[in-house]
Amino acid sequence: MRFPVTAKMSSKGQVVIPEVVRKQLRLEPGTPFLVVARGDTVVLHRLKEPPWKAFEELATQAQEQGQHFDAAMLGFQKAINKIRRGR
Repeated sequence: MRFPVTAKMSSKGQVVIPEVVRKQLRLEPGTPFLVVARGDTVVLHRLKEPPWKAFEELATQAQEQGQHFDAAMLGFQKAINKIRRGR
């Protein structure tokens, strides 16, 4: 974009992102934004959907770690029971 554009806030607090900006950034209706205020500046940062493949890999890793944790806890419980029976 070669020149700044302006927008006004409505009585409901709504601000329309100018068409030239929407087209340049390929913004679609429903696009989520993070809104940050600092001093007299408001920043809109577009939130993008995470890549689902990466999420699925993280979920698989978490599940595997949970299974290892469950196995470790079972081992601890068996050791505790064995010690208690030995008393």
